[in-house]
Amino acid sequence: MTTNDQEQGGIHARHIRADNVVSGVQVQGGDPNQATALISLAQGIRRGDIRADEIVARNLVSGLQYITDPEKASPENLRREVAALRANVEHVITVQEIPDLTDAEDAKDSLTAAEAELAKPSPNGQRVLRKLDEANTILTKSAQAAEAAGKLGALVIKLAPVAATIWQAAHHLFGI
Repeated sequence: MTTNDQEQGGIHARHIRADNVVSGVQVQGGDPNQATALISLAQGIRRGDIRADEIVARNLVSGLQYITDPEKASPENLRREVAALRANVEHVITVQEIPDLTDAEDAKDSLTAAEAELAKPSPNGQRVLRKLDEANTILTKSAQAAEAAGKLGALVIKLAPVAATIWQAAHHLFGI
C-alpha cells in the first residue's frame, strides 16, 4: 500500500494483514470542528514512514488516530497505544534518531514499564504517568534536536506529539 507520492509519510509493505490500517487521520465519532482541527494537526506531524516486507497487526497507523471519547478509554486501550509508541521508538533507536543512546534506552524502558503496569488488573496510575512523562521528555528533546539539525523527515519529530497525547490520555484516565 502506498499513499499519494506528493504526501509525506505513508505505509509501504509487500503484505499487510490488519483489522485497521490508517494512513493519515482516523477520527471515531466526535464533533466535525474537532475533526477539522485534528486533520490540520495530523498534516503538521505526518512525517514518518512505516516500511516492511510483511506487517501483521491489529491496528496500523501512520499519521493520527483519535479516540473522541477519552472518558471511555480503558487501561487496555492506553496499553495498546503505548505498545504502538514503543514499537516506533524501537525503530527510531535502530535508525539512530535519538542522539543519546542512554536516553534512547531510557525512553524504550519507560514505555515497556508503562505498558507492563497498564496490563495489571489494577494499574498504578502514578507509575504509568511517571514512566510516560520520562518517555515524553526524551522524545520531545530528541525531536527538537532533529528539527534544529534540519532533519524534518525524522520519525522522532512525529512521535513527540504522540507521546504527549498518550500522557494526557493517561492523566485523564487516572484522574491524577
